[in-house]
Amino acid sequence: MEIDRDKIEVSNDCDFLQLLMDKHNINAKQLAGWIGRAPTTIYKYLSGENTIPSVIWRAIFERTHDIAVFNIVRGDLPCVIAPLIQVMIPPDAASLQQLLNMRRKQLKCEEYIVQILSDGKIDSSDIAAIANYKLAFPDMVSSQAQIYQAILTETVKAGVHK
Repeated sequence: MEIDRDKIEVSNDCDFLQLLMDKHNINAKQLAGWIGRAPTTIYKYLSGENTIPSVIWRAIFERTHDIAVFNIVRGDLPCVIAPLIQVMIPPDAASLQQLLNMRRKQLKCEEYIVQILSDGKIDSSDIAAIANYKLAFPDMVSSQAQIYQAILTETVKAGVHK
């Protein structure tokens, strides 16, 4: 089942919940276990009998990372979400250098895009560069998130996390 991640045309929350459960093969018992409620309560949410609390959406989002859940809250607000990855890069010199090299390439790409924008017009010669930037953008955000996650992890280990 395919869900358009930018536009969700489901008028009822109960229908959207069923759509997500089907998409991610989540059953009522499983979802109930995640939030500490009875499966019969989940069926009441699915039937529309009970209003679906935010804990349901949070549990699904935390386990599936399905951006469609986030999109029901964000609406038309343009924003980017980058979940911090659970698999950490090792904080050794080689891994960090590889990540830094990746960020340098990404910064060059960003500089080029800014140059394109600074001339005040986007023409046909800019289309390929913009398309490449759009493709690379999720990796840019992910690598920044990896750096951030490494900082958080190491400061917690050092006991200086605040």
